[in-house]
Amino acid sequence: MSGEGHGLAVHHILSFGGGVNSVALMILLLRERLPLDGAVFADTGGELPETYAYLEIARDYLRSRGVPFTVVSKRGRTLYETAWERRVFPSAIWRWSTRDFKVTPILRHYRSLGGHMNQYLAIAWDEIERMKSSRVDYVTNLFPLVDRRMTRADCEALIQDAGLPIPPRSACCFCPFNSVERWRWLYENHPDLYHRAIALEEHSKHFPSQRLTDQAFRDRAEISLRALAEIFRKGEELPGRPAAEQQTCGAECMT
Repeated sequence: MSGEGHGLAVHHILSFGGGVNSVALMILLLRERLPLDGAVFADTGGELPETYAYLEIARDYLRSRGVPFTVVSKRGRTLYETAWERRVFPSAIWRWSTRDFKVTPILRHYRSLGGHMNQYLAIAWDEIERMKSSRVDYVTNLFPLVDRRMTRADCEALIQDAGLPIPPRSACCFCPFNSVERWRWLYENHPDLYHRAIALEEHSKHFPSQRLTDQAFRDRAEISLRALAEIFRKGEELPGRPAAEQQTCGAECMT
């Protein structure tokens, strides 16, 4: 515990998303000797293999410095299994997957610790619009990267300076916020996961009027994952103008 406030224990916890920003924040907190009682990662069951591998790097880095690393998850089915059973895929609008598989398990962990939580969130200076206050009174969100005006490029430089590898961009394999280039990377590097995403998309009761590619193309094209895979396979030009890289569900989802 980092301190006491109003008779309650006060904890400082890093909400670890597995990406560049949260790894940089992990390093920053330790280098500057800021209060840090633990780190927590919410596992949806649908992360990339590279992300799961990097979790062990982060766990070892924290453990060697006396900081516990906790992985939490929603009880029962994984996100993919839940979406399949409901015949839907994660919604870019309703964001139920973030609520149920990221925020809720983390808050459950915080309640188990008791007291008040100061939660470090890895929002960088160049994505300041993602900052938000906590929705519960026992959690206060802190943004050290924003306070220091650290951009994503600054975060990468800090990671390299610490001698750690740059982590992959973290997000579920079937994230509706994937950009076209992210889908291309998944198709080329993890074709099995790409085809699991196709299966989920086509199993949805809302398909084909809604697709996992809708955020990547916005209103410029109507292309399913299966059609996109064929475009990748043939090396054809993409119709329309794909949207730029999209942010994911929120600070708890991908940082």
